[in-house]
Amino acid sequence: MKLSVVIPAYNEQSTIGRVVEEIFNVLGNNVYVIVANDCSKDATANFASEAGAIVLDLESNHGYAKAIEKGLDYATEYLDVTYLITMDADGQHDPRSIPVMYKKAVDNNCDLVLGQRPSCARFSERLYSLYFRFRFNISDPLSGLKLYKSSLYKQFAYFESYDSIGTEILTSSLVENKAVAQVPITIRDRQDSVPRFGGAFRANVRIINSLLKTILKF
Repeated sequence: MKLSVVIPAYNEQSTIGRVVEEIFNVLGNNVYVIVANDCSKDATANFASEAGAIVLDLESNHGYAKAIEKGLDYATEYLDVTYLITMDADGQHDPRSIPVMYKKAVDNNCDLVLGQRPSCARFSERLYSLYFRFRFNISDPLSGLKLYKSSLYKQFAYFESYDSIGTEILTSSLVENKAVAQVPITIRDRQDSVPRFGGAFRANVRIINSLLKTILKF
């Protein structure tokens, strides 16, 4: 069962090569690494390609979620893989967590496995987690490290239809009582200096707005 790891990347030349290399070091050749290069202005594409990744050079800047979608679309259309994994390009996600998530998916025939971080940095993330824990017994919906069964993603054929911050497929799967599990993962210090959500105030507003939309939708 081959895996495909999808990494959205915008100006990540300082980390992307090392991230891709680490994935291959942990998983060997039984994995495809797809880097969705979101119109980077630096050498992200070159470093990713040199490390062995399939690089998708997007024609315009799509943003984090849409870049993930482009990578997932490519994997399900052109690669014969059973599971899809999303992870970030900044080095925080330890590739050694992937085999643990994969084993959980195979052993329990999961449609989705969520990587559970040790803690959440922002108040808004904790609020998001509190809602999901209360409603679904899920502790970390905003984790960027997720594993999807390819057949699950094909049912949706999109990553998100609103700014769910990567939680829409997860929430739909929980509402529909699909097989969802979570496993603890290792989070490391960022290897770059650009936060994914921007400044603290802007990030908290966006995350809370996303939670409200999710509550109204589901």
